[in-house]
Amino acid sequence: VNSSIILITHDLGVVADLCSRINVMYGGIVVEEGSDEDIFYNGRHPYTWGLLNSVPNPKSEIKEKLTPIEGQPPDLLKPPVGCPFAARCKYAMKVCIENQPPLFEISKGHRAACWLCHENAPKVESPIRREE
Repeated sequence: VNSSIILITHDLGVVADLCSRINVMYGGIVVEEGSDEDIFYNGRHPYTWGLLNSVPNPKSEIKEKLTPIEGQPPDLLKPPVGCPFAARCKYAMKVCIENQPPLFEISKGHRAACWLCHENAPKVESPIRREE
């Protein structure tokens, strides 16, 4: 069955169960889009990383502290010139504050609006906690 739904949620468990394609939005724009596997296993935008790191691991025997995304969302009545996530992003560079990034193609069907995805950007390892 070919069907579509628009699901607006922060509940990534629901997203994982229901969705095969995902758009991650922040500050009113799409910051990453891809298949469920792209987003959950190869997310490339720091906001995607923050969302994934703020979900508890139910399989973990150790009670771990959730990692919050520090800072406040942007004022959408006065949106920032650059990336809407730059003020909260620990990887933000000068270009992030000055210019909104385009959606860079990561792989077929997977794109992310982050200057870290530019070919000349510094390489940053994904900080996603993985199940042991």
